[in-house]
Amino acid sequence: MWKIRPIVFTTFLFGLFSIALNAQKKVETQHLLWTRYSLKVKLDDNYQIRQEIEERTYWFPWRQHQFLSRTFGERKLGKGWNGGLGFTYFLQSLPHDPEIKAFHNRTELRPQLELAYTQNVSEKISLHHRYWSDFRFFEQPNGSFKYGNNRSRYKFEIRYYPFQNLTLKAFDEILINIGGEIVQNVFDQNRYGASVQYMPIKNFGFELGYINWFQQQKSGVDFYNRHILRFTIHHTIDFKKSKI
Repeated sequence: MWKIRPIVFTTFLFGLFSIALNAQKKVETQHLLWTRYSLKVKLDDNYQIRQEIEERTYWFPWRQHQFLSRTFGERKLGKGWNGGLGFTYFLQSLPHDPEIKAFHNRTELRPQLELAYTQNVSEKISLHHRYWSDFRFFEQPNGSFKYGNNRSRYKFEIRYYPFQNLTLKAFDEILINIGGEIVQNVFDQNRYGASVQYMPIKNFGFELGYINWFQQQKSGVDFYNRHILRFTIHHTIDFKKSKI
């Protein structure tokens, strides 16, 4: 019974999100390119460090949209569960309009908590559940940072391994805003997509995927519908001691 609880939780969240979208009135479509470097440093059988650097740009016309650097310390908890603590440096180019040339950058700092669970359905199929909680601190005009809100995220992903070095992925993720200043956009956004990951050698490979990012703006009736092409370089450094 325990193993199906994450799926029930997912269905409940997506149902609430669908109801919230019924009030939509205006949708702005954008096209973006994300390029990411994803590093995993395995310290031993239970601990690893993850580092991501990602540049996000508009395509039409071309200019920066966002930049982030994310660091996580992760520990295996047993029975398919992992826990982690992280920190993200996030840079946004505002306003969110690629046609505006006179844009400015705003920094955001995000301490994060992570809880993840993996279900192995068969030798070739696995289900991944990821729960994130972001504590968002926004840069102020005087250069200081002020706490804005918490954003909680749940991601459900299916992975299929047709061959040893090839992985096919499909996912859906919902993000919810929590805080006293959040009025209209409690359901911040929904992301879904698919990708192909190819690892020509054990510790190095590539991933190419598509993401649809549907985001509710603060007005509550305006939305962004973003079509994203994402290219990732995966790199693993293994410091685990070999067993004799």
